[in-house]
Amino acid sequence: MTDRLAVKGQQDRCHIAMNADDEVRYWTKHLGVTREELQKAIDKVGNSAAAVRKELGASKSDKPSSGKASADKANADNATINKPLS
Repeated sequence: MTDRLAVKGQQDRCHIAMNADDEVRYWTKHLGVTREELQKAIDKVGNSAAAVRKELGASKSDKPSSGKASADKANADNATINKPLS
């Protein structure tokens, strides 16, 4: 674990530091990914939080969605599209 007691002030949320366990925990929870997925994204696009968010968002949208929440949203979208005009 890194000695971050000497660091004063707010953390830099614009960049992701993979060498700081507390930051890795924050970003994996915040982005909903594993440490390995986070590391792959950083290796690909750099440690900019915005670039990593964009990369992970793009990679997640490429994967087929599954689960009840996705099906419910799709059904709601279809109901709105197929709604007759009044």
